[in-house]
Amino acid sequence: MSKLRRWMLGLGLWVAAEVFARAQGSAPPALAAPTTSSAPRKVLAGAVDPRAFGTEEDTITVLSAVTFNASSCVGFDRTTLSWYFPADSFCSFGAHFYASLDLPAGAVIDYIGVNTATTVPGAMGFTLHFRDHLGGSAPLASSTLPTHDGGGFGTDYAGPLGVLVPDHHDREFLIDVEVAPGMEIPQYFGFVEVWWRRSVSSPPGTPTFGDVPNGHPFYQFVEALSASEITGGCGAGNYCPDAPLTRGQMAVFLAKALGLHWPE
Repeated sequence: MSKLRRWMLGLGLWVAAEVFARAQGSAPPALAAPTTSSAPRKVLAGAVDPRAFGTEEDTITVLSAVTFNASSCVGFDRTTLSWYFPADSFCSFGAHFYASLDLPAGAVIDYIGVNTATTVPGAMGFTLHFRDHLGGSAPLASSTLPTHDGGGFGTDYAGPLGVLVPDHHDREFLIDVEVAPGMEIPQYFGFVEVWWRRSVSSPPGTPTFGDVPNGHPFYQFVEALSASEITGGCGAGNYCPDAPLTRGQMAVFLAKALGLHWPE
């Protein structure tokens, strides 16, 4: 092999090794572990009292960073269980972190909180969007995340969103946490909180029971029970909304509503 060919081969191997090393990303500096509060501390859409949407009725679903699929050129810090976006020229195109959000039909998404460590304005943001089985997609909510003084982790909330999860199953909800391109300072992403609550379906236009017309104060709830086959009424096309309820009848209502089942 000639000296020129040996030199070119050595140069090629060096470039490949350098590209591989940079693609892995350098080790992140030490940061405090991600933390969050029991209620939204910061609402990006305005000053909204978190108690206004009924925190006692809300369920908080936490999506850890380990459940997200990351684009290339990012690293994972197992000390803080977070993704980091290294600052180098090979990551100039930015990064995306995707995760599916599995919620029951009828759920209403009120707030989304994203835990990050960022000191660069406009460096990070998120989008909630859906995909259907025909390939259609659309953004439902998005926001840019604010900076955190000192570079530590913090959780920022967007809302209230009022996004309703439909009752059909041809739609997948996705959360995309984004890092802007051209970052010269590493950016970190820890987890996502989704604050959601259950809602009762809207009632039909035509009443199911003769004694619960559409102007009745409990019309929506009685129709929901009927549509869910939890009750068939008291007979003769009526529901008997003012009749007393026995403990046996209560057992039927609760067992059907909760879908109670135990191993045989």
